[in-house]
Amino acid sequence: MDKPWITEGPREFERWLALGEVDPKQVERIREGLEITAQGRISEVGGDQSPTIFFPGLTARPWWSRDDFPWLDDLEAAAPVIRGEFHAFDQDVDYTAPAPTGLAEDGKWRALYLACIGRPYARNLPAFPQTLKTLSVIPGGTSCGMTNFSTVLGGTHIAPHSGFTNAHLRCHLSLINTNSSRIRVANEERSWEEGKALVFDDSYEHEVWNEGSDRRTVLLLDFWHPDLTAPEIAALTHMMDIWRRMYSRNFWAHQVAA
Repeated sequence: MDKPWITEGPREFERWLALGEVDPKQVERIREGLEITAQGRISEVGGDQSPTIFFPGLTARPWWSRDDFPWLDDLEAAAPVIRGEFHAFDQDVDYTAPAPTGLAEDGKWRALYLACIGRPYARNLPAFPQTLKTLSVIPGGTSCGMTNFSTVLGGTHIAPHSGFTNAHLRCHLSLINTNSSRIRVANEERSWEEGKALVFDDSYEHEVWNEGSDRRTVLLLDFWHPDLTAPEIAALTHMMDIWRRMYSRNFWAHQVAA
């Protein structure tokens, strides 16, 4: 399958630069990353990171300390309210979307989206006012990637995979946990604690197990990598829209062709 969101990235970026909204020198890291990606050189320069789109020069470590993100305290304090909104919505609505094809047994990994590839999932937003208020103070918390309630049913293994880009980090706020659930990022495994958050870089290979009989649910949110500057975030916000539209157009073209 063609991947124009990769091969056409540098050209689309140059078009945006021509608008003169930022100084090109301020976003050289973004230009370089798009070229590295389009040229298929991520494996040469990415080390243990293997995202779809890679940007050089960003601090790279699989697991991040909670001390790096002061907003985690408020996120965890809001866990009971967020859990309550999730349960209220979850009772009567078939909210789920499938997990990425092939990573888990069909139907066992589900997502209730608030945002998908940076685009708000408008149908679900009215049911989560307090959740959205809490997320609004997190840089990119509902706009730089995925924001969803991720549910893994009992007896499920999510196969090893890597995320879309190292330009964001990922947070899991545990809402419903089992003692038999764990996650591996790079070479280290950790478990969730209900009401507590974990932060990791999903551009490293990671996988998940739920070996119990009950479901595990986290609020999953991507947020901008703290090393990024305001001009870089502006550039990536524009590219996120490009990637989303290209991916969608490519996906449906192949569905029609099939």
